Amino acid sequence: MNEGRSKKIIIQFDGDCILCSSVVRFILKADRKRKFLFQTIPQTIDKKSPESILVIDGDKIYKYSDAVLKIFSELGGIYRILLLVRIIPQKWRDNIYKWIARNRYGWFGKRQTCFVPNKNDQERFI
Repeated sequence: MNEGRSKKIIIQFDGDCILCSSVVRFILKADRKRKFLFQTIPQTIDKKSPESILVIDGDKIYKYSDAVLKIFSELGGIYRILLLVRIIPQKWRDNIYKWIARNRYGWFGKRQTCFVPNKNDQERFI
């Protein structure tokens, strides 16, 4: 991994999930400082698990609601207002996240092929 990439925050996501792919598209547009790199979740992780998005920042791994809050925190600006969700106890936030994650295919659908970035964003994918 080159030095420029080593300082980036990695977002692993379920590339088959339409909701997850839509979230990645949103982050690509909102991440003006280009802090994030993206990677589909390795096949070793069960795609039906509630870990539909993981955030890796150095040695720290964020999952469930903490992953979402880490993303909003790093995006900064107006997105930081969403950090107010932290007033909700973490157990509740995580349970809501897991409920949505367990139902993501039924509610939003599943892609027939894995998410493929456009030419401008390909360098941000591992």
